Formats: sequence, structure tokens, C-alpha cells
Amino acid sequence: MPSSLLPTPLRTIFWTARHETPHAPYSLGRKLKWWRRGFLAESADIYDFQNNDPREYISDYARLSRCERLNPLPAIYNQKLWMRTFLRAKGFAQPETIAVLHGTDVQMHPLSESPVTVTLPDLEAWLLADGGPFVMKPQDGTRGYGVSLVERQKDVLVRRRGRRTAPFGDPPLRGVRIIERVVRQGSFWHRLSPASANSIRLVTMWVPGDRAPFVGVAIQRIGSVETAPTDNFSAGGISAPIDLATGRLGPGRTHPLRGARSRVVHTRHPDTGEQIDGASVPHWARIVDTVLRATAALPFNRYVGWDVLVNDEDVPIILEANHNTDVNLLQVHGGLLANERARRFYEMCGVTEAGASRRVG
Repeated sequence: MPSSLLPTPLRTIFWTARHETPHAPYSLGRKLKWWRRGFLAESADIYDFQNNDPREYISDYARLSRCERLNPLPAIYNQKLWMRTFLRAKGFAQPETIAVLHGTDVQMHPLSESPVTVTLPDLEAWLLADGGPFVMKPQDGTRGYGVSLVERQKDVLVRRRGRRTAPFGDPPLRGVRIIERVVRQGSFWHRLSPASANSIRLVTMWVPGDRAPFVGVAIQRIGSVETAPTDNFSAGGISAPIDLATGRLGPGRTHPLRGARSRVVHTRHPDTGEQIDGASVPHWARIVDTVLRATAALPFNRYVGWDVLVNDEDVPIILEANHNTDVNLLQVHGGLLANERARRFYEMCGVTEAGASRRVG
């Protein structure tokens, strides 16, 4: 029977069970307890439901089955080259795209007026001569999967992820990939963790019928020597909440099931010692203005998680947009439904149980 034909409680369990982390360290009874309410057992752990009210949280079922439908054109967010081309045309600063490659097919400077088709050895020679560093990522990837730093080490071009390195072309690269020049981040973010890009995730929401979008929640992601060049929460990075009115950071948290630092509250960065809790994000008003203008520029846009990195010239660079943003790195600091403005958005769009029966298209 298709999942859409199952009664609602069974449909909730079916959807949630399909997305539970493989080999999650929970008993079947505990999993069923939270699947019935639409949460992964892992999420219940992340959100500490022993001490917090699940009714204040967006469930995994709601995110996977309802938030997925909020934007009618999800493909424009999934394709990094399309989004980058669109944002460049609208005047938003973007990372420098060096090449796009598929197997041994390579096009250099694809977004310039004079793209050039070259061989893979030609590309390697160019990258080695330039010195970089560069970032390579899947053209349609999410959550930092497949992202690596491309750099020169002893006259050899290598790919690096955390402490692991491999020759640039070994093993052979799969899928369509983008190579871009590393954005030199501003001094505030460089001091936090120089080994990684430290991006800000801002979630914009646009209630149907309202004149303008708003930022519903924002967090500062911070990487480490273990996650470099990424800052992903799911890989062990730190998530620190940002006060929307002031740009001030709260204490950082890590994924409770990822590594030795799990369940630790970080007032300072564990590698660099830099202050996290109470630190103010520089140029906060400019960052917010940038994503709100980008939101308003996109057609049929309603719900986007923007990843922004501020460069060493204080310019916010939009790295990418996510049409159905993960919420665990956001809700590790508290449920999104505790925010009255965000709750109204989710209810008006039919995401919550209270709003599902009166969804606005």
C-alpha cells in the first residue's frame, strides 16, 4: 500500500521509520515511542525531550513530508550552478567558480564570458600552479557530503577532509562537481576556526499574503580541525544560536551522537579557545539585509535556509540555498514553534498539525 493511503498514525510511523539513522543505538520500543509522534529517536535525543516539550518542535515527519512541498520550484535550490548564476545576475556576491567537471570532462571558468574546455590533467596543472586553496563539492550535494579542500602539498595536488588526504584524482571522481576558490573569511570567523569555513545558516520564511519575508531563525556554524573544510553539525561541527535582534551568539552545541565532544556546551571553541557565548557577529544587519533581498528576488519562494560566509572585505557571500533545511542544528537550541512568528508561518503553511487542515497554497 502506498504510504499516502495509510491512516495518519501509521503514515507518520512509516515515514519516520524510513529516515531513522541506520543502526541508531535505541531500542525498538524507544523508536516506536517517538515515531508515533513524528520524531526520529535520534532527534528526541538531540532535543532532550526529557527536559523539553516536544510540542514546541517541528517534527521530522513534518519536515520530511510537509516542508518539502513549501516551495513549488525545489529544483532551483538543489542545483548549485543554477542558483549561483541566478544570484550573480541579481548582483549578489558569489564564490569564484573555477571549474565544473564530470569524470574527465572539464570546463574551466564556466560562469565567465569565455569558458574553456580542458582535460583533467590540464585542470590539475592549473590548480597546482595557482596554489589555491580551493573547495570541491558535488553540484547537487547537501549537508556537506563529498566536500573536500583541494590544496598543494609538496608540489602535489591533494584532496583533504579533516585530517585525511588523498591524491586529487585518486580514487576517480564521480558525479558532477564544482571547484571554487576558497573564500577568505573575515577575521572574526577566521579566529573562531581557521581550519574551516564558518558559515551562518539563516532561515527565511514568507507567509502567504504577507508583503515581505522575515528571518525566522539563525545559527552560526563553526567547524574544527576534524571537520575542515566544512562546518557541518552532522559531522561534528558546532552550532551556536544567533539573537535575531542583536546578532549576539549563545553557547555552542554539538551533535549529541557525534564524537568525543558530544553533549558538551561550548562557551569557547575547543580548538582555538575563542569566545563563542556572548560574542557579537560583525555586520549582522548587512547579513540579514542580504538574505532578505535574495529571498525577495527568487520566484515563488517561501522557505529557504541560506548559508552565508562573510569575506575579509566584510561582504556577505551567499554560498548556497537549501529549500528544505535541516532543523536539528536549529532546534538543538530550542523548538522553532516556541517562536510566535515562526509558529504562525508553519501553521499558515500547513506544516503543524494545527495548520494542516487549513493549509494556504
